[in-house]
Amino acid sequence: MTEFDASTHEAEAELVRELFPFCFALDSSMRLRMTGARWPNFDATVCVGASFFDLFEISRPLNVLTEAQISLCGGDVFLLTLRSRPNIKLRGQFVTREKSGQSGGLLFVGGPWITRISELSSNGLSLHDFPPHDPRGDFLVLLQAQESTLADLKLLAARLRATGVTLESRTKELERELEVRAQLEAQLRQSQKMEAIGRLAGGVAHDFNNILMAIHGYAALSLSRVSPSDPVRNWLEQIRSAADLAATLTRQLLTFSRQHVLRPEALDISNEVRQVEKLLRPLVGARITMIIHAPDDAGCAWADPSAIQQIVMNLALNARDAMPSGGELEISVAAVAADAQVAAPNVTSSEKGFIELRVRDTGVGMDEATKLRIFEPFYTTKEVGKGGGLGLSIVYGLVEQCSGTITVESRVGEGSMFRVLLPRVDREAPRAAEPVVIPVGGRGERVLLVEDEALVRRLLEQLLTRAGYQVTSHSEPAQALLAVERERSQPFELVITDVVMSGMSGPELSRCIEKIHGAVPTIFMSGHTEDEMFRAGGMAAHQRFMSKPFAPSELLTMARDLLDASRVPRTIKR
Repeated sequence: MTEFDASTHEAEAELVRELFPFCFALDSSMRLRMTGARWPNFDATVCVGASFFDLFEISRPLNVLTEAQISLCGGDVFLLTLRSRPNIKLRGQFVTREKSGQSGGLLFVGGPWITRISELSSNGLSLHDFPPHDPRGDFLVLLQAQESTLADLKLLAARLRATGVTLESRTKELERELEVRAQLEAQLRQSQKMEAIGRLAGGVAHDFNNILMAIHGYAALSLSRVSPSDPVRNWLEQIRSAADLAATLTRQLLTFSRQHVLRPEALDISNEVRQVEKLLRPLVGARITMIIHAPDDAGCAWADPSAIQQIVMNLALNARDAMPSGGELEISVAAVAADAQVAAPNVTSSEKGFIELRVRDTGVGMDEATKLRIFEPFYTTKEVGKGGGLGLSIVYGLVEQCSGTITVESRVGEGSMFRVLLPRVDREAPRAAEPVVIPVGGRGERVLLVEDEALVRRLLEQLLTRAGYQVTSHSEPAQALLAVERERSQPFELVITDVVMSGMSGPELSRCIEKIHGAVPTIFMSGHTEDEMFRAGGMAAHQRFMSKPFAPSELLTMARDLLDASRVPRTIKR
């Protein structure tokens, strides 16, 4: 570092002021103690006593803020920006000044820094303002120019690196946002697809239930006319059994579309598994060993019996299909304590614990990609014609409706295990056996029947007429309403109507009739229950609901009970 002793060389100090018009000296507090000859006329703010950091900004080297840091960089070329005139830059070096062995501050020697000759006049400078040309001049200028360029490049590189880091961070944020957006869009599409499929399934089940209603009803009517010894009776029984199996299929479709009304109760899951076992053994085949663990003391869960049977049946048949060469199928029921570690997502805490239903097989197993889609509707890994892909999606819907959760563990070649958790409840007291009720017929009551399906309408008309009722039937609600208007003097005593009809629904028809005759005993029928009033039990005391298909005896029993309970005089509205 160059050393300069201003205390012993005052004449040399004056010479420095002339040779370097833009020089200045700093004391230990970083205030100006001397200025070059050009400063008074160029910028009066640069004067003795002013603070260096108030006057200048160190553009290079970077992060130099104190006298000590400036001294450490004494060999470096500094680039200073004048704060009062940011377009003026000084380029030079700081020289340490010493006095009697003690620090005497710093001396800046240098001059203006310009890159174009046109900047002389625009900044009020002349060639005399620059330091004298050194004998090493050309080489020194080249080195300084190169040094300045490298420093600028380093500064630019540092800024580019900082910008790159910022861009990389922002890019990752955008990628995460896009990933979340894609997931949400996929969930929305899946939800819309499930809704569309559910509506389709519900519509198909509704139409199919009307057909089953006619098959089941006419089979029941025929059985009432055939003696027990008649060989035709067995054929009719087979027809009715086939209709019952088809009705089970429609219940699965309605369950999938969430239009099947579940009737939950405190259900002994072990007992239900033992009941299903009788049906499962011939279905799984002789090559599969079936093991059942269903202890009596496992406890009860709040669930619908048909739902549990469908869950066990579908999981077992899925396990059978995963073991084409045979294997082992294990179905077990166990109680799980409330404070146990439950390794399943979205499990609602239960003070009484859970009932765990496990279905394990030693089949082919699944990979991760298959497990992610296993509960999607119509997704199947089976060959064409050997599976519709509804079984596990129906199981998933049933478990959710029972306030439970289902998970699957599987590896390729190691089999699969489905685990269902249901909230445990207290066991209800056993109910007394209900006596068999033989339906009582009508006593000449006037019945209004409204059903748009011709097969079902003719069946119910014959059934009710044979039972002793006076039946007036219509296929359209508007026609039925006109009949009610005509019969003001002799109002109908019972209305039996379908729920889903064109032009007007069953509940709407009922409200219109009540405006004329007041509260009329009404039985609603439907193959599906998309109206919230039936799901939530929002019917009046004089109203009932029957889910198609139903047995003729069930309708006759409900009609008689409802009429007997509604023997109250009604006011006819004029």
